[in-house]
Amino acid sequence: MRIILKIAKAELRSLFYSPIAWVIAIAFFVVCGVQFAHPLEAMAAQQQFRQENQSYWTGFDASLTLQLFAGSYQFLLSNLYLFIPLLTMGLISREVHAGTIKLLHSSPVKLRAIVLGKYLGLILFNAILMTPVILLMIAGYFSIVSPDYAVFFTALPGIFLLSCTYAAIGLFISSLTNYQVVAALLTFLVFVILNNVALLWQQYDIVRDLTYFLNIAGRVDNLLSGLLTSMDVCYYLLIISLFVAFTLIKLQSRRESKPWFVLTGRYMTVFAVVLLMGYFTSRPAHIAYLDVTRNKTNTIHPATQKVIAELGNEPLKVTLYVNLLHQSAAPGFPAGRNAYLWSFWAKYLRFHPNIDFRYVYYYDWMDGDSTFYKMYSHKTLDEVAQKFINLYELPGTIFKKPEAIRHIIDLSDEGKRLVMELAYKDRKTFLRTYDDVMVWPAETELAGAVARLTRDTSPAILFTNGHYERSPYKLGEREYANHTLYKLSREALLNQGVDVDTIHLSTQDIPAATSILVVADPKSAFTSQEQDKVHAYLDAGGNAIFYGEPGKQQMLNPLLQSIGAHLDDGIIVAPNRHGMAHAIWTPLTDAAGHLAAEPMLYLYQQKVIPKILFKFNGAAGISYQQTNGFIIEPLFELAGSDTIWIERGHFVPDSAAPVFSVPEGDLRRSKYITGIQLTRRINHKEQRIVITSDADFMSAIRNSGGLLGNACYSRVLQNEYPVYINPARFKDNLLTIGRKDAGKIWILFVYIIPAIVLVAASILLIRRSRK
Repeated sequence: MRIILKIAKAELRSLFYSPIAWVIAIAFFVVCGVQFAHPLEAMAAQQQFRQENQSYWTGFDASLTLQLFAGSYQFLLSNLYLFIPLLTMGLISREVHAGTIKLLHSSPVKLRAIVLGKYLGLILFNAILMTPVILLMIAGYFSIVSPDYAVFFTALPGIFLLSCTYAAIGLFISSLTNYQVVAALLTFLVFVILNNVALLWQQYDIVRDLTYFLNIAGRVDNLLSGLLTSMDVCYYLLIISLFVAFTLIKLQSRRESKPWFVLTGRYMTVFAVVLLMGYFTSRPAHIAYLDVTRNKTNTIHPATQKVIAELGNEPLKVTLYVNLLHQSAAPGFPAGRNAYLWSFWAKYLRFHPNIDFRYVYYYDWMDGDSTFYKMYSHKTLDEVAQKFINLYELPGTIFKKPEAIRHIIDLSDEGKRLVMELAYKDRKTFLRTYDDVMVWPAETELAGAVARLTRDTSPAILFTNGHYERSPYKLGEREYANHTLYKLSREALLNQGVDVDTIHLSTQDIPAATSILVVADPKSAFTSQEQDKVHAYLDAGGNAIFYGEPGKQQMLNPLLQSIGAHLDDGIIVAPNRHGMAHAIWTPLTDAAGHLAAEPMLYLYQQKVIPKILFKFNGAAGISYQQTNGFIIEPLFELAGSDTIWIERGHFVPDSAAPVFSVPEGDLRRSKYITGIQLTRRINHKEQRIVITSDADFMSAIRNSGGLLGNACYSRVLQNEYPVYINPARFKDNLLTIGRKDAGKIWILFVYIIPAIVLVAASILLIRRSRK
């Protein structure tokens, strides 16, 4: 060990006496400083402006500990490999070119000590090279309110491990040639290959697994974001060990005469051992995790963890079905398998590693889609499939023919698009992909799918049918399918683990297991028999939602009378110069703000937003009185004024503005209520009912509830569905400095400190030259 340290000391001294090393250090410092100081100055200016002009502004919507360093980290990841070849190009080749390698070989010093000593010297220089990063982190710590400083303790080792990995590769390349320039160019070329190797031949299983292991790009992302995993640390240590061992093998081959296959065998043996250890350390069951971020931003939400915990130790089988001919197929191709596993599933494997992944590739026409028939009318389905296989350079043997896939599973209801089937014990359900940038389902959709598998029953919502109500099946602009049964909508209750269907009260009784009975804007009157069924359901403690509409109050009022609610005649109007008179902005009450954990409501609950206004495009007033043990609370309450009234005359939205007229029955009130919630204890459970005087706000044309989303359904479902995923508010969302101080930091890190280093380096090198 003493010899290794002496060689390391000599190598480090050699680097410090090299102008190239000092140029690299200064350039490294300047660029890192720019990448840090520029966003710091911009954020400080933005914060100062908002604090001076927006009294309600409480801070940025992100962790500044992560966001402030994003530019510096990105620079390091993108350009670190440009610096390392200049440092490593002479490690071995310099000794060979100068002839000193022969002296080292003839000395009692072991080859292992030479290699390890030189590599240790390079590691020490890399550690010194981390000084700018450390100084920037210190500056960031004092520039941020309540910084999430634990992230620094994973980000810094991550950058250091990456630089040491590059150094190990450069060390090996330096042993391959006697020319430093050639070594530098080869090192740079190898770095480029290793950063892009995951883009090559990913359609082949063996190649894909091998290139994923060798690919360096993105490996440090977890550490930079505050997630420490044994897999990432082991990966860097294994790659370092691999190339240091390769260097030993190469230098040893110069001291002895062995056949080429012996040398090749040594390389292959080392590579196989490292690859085997890499495989073992990357198995989900063998990976240890530590999320050091304050808000656990790298960890799935506790609500999702709770649902996944319901799987116990039983295996979950996930089958990905990929239709070659569907436009959504590309992310499911073999080339995207690593991204599918490590970008989407990895965060769930951490909590349930017992997941069996399977892949089924097939081709088939999409039902009702005549595009392919018209485009390839002169070709058979097999011929069209072969063209696509050739286009994407896919192995044709993996694709099943239509008759084969139809024998296995019927995917017609799923549109034969990219979809996952989850199987747990004797249950199965689909987990869908979506036509957006994210493609894969989010946590809330996965939690809903898993809940279908683990729980005895799923909540059942029944929409009344037979009186021209809003339909959960139709996608029209006034219909409700977009938030209920539309499979390509993330927010659809179907994708949140909730069953939705319709019921015709004239021929069907309301099942006792009904979770919510929804009556959405009926346009004809219910018969007395149908009314009796609804009343019996409500009297028994059944949950319900009633969506009313101005002009059709008489259809709902007979159903509401038993619970003490009444939709008033007329429509609330507030004439103004900029919009239709029936469009009113109604403040949400505190009860409405706590309906559910929808993102906007969650911000209100966290006191980030002091007040929320909700727009109704046509609403009636609601009157109520406490009866039958119900506690009734307003959800939307608009204060009265001279410019607001209930219009009971003939009202045409897109015509002349209405005029208040007492003879026509118009009246003003001190307040106007457009939504209420009712609760009571009955039959050992809490009954929940929501009533609104507008049904349009949940329609497709009104963005399916807008900021309320599924809040009404969640409230009535005891807030168990959907599984909301709302991150905690970041504490490090403000800076402690203003724009002027940020400018001083820019000058310090971009000009002053680099200038001091430059002067010190010049003095050192000049004195060395004189000696």
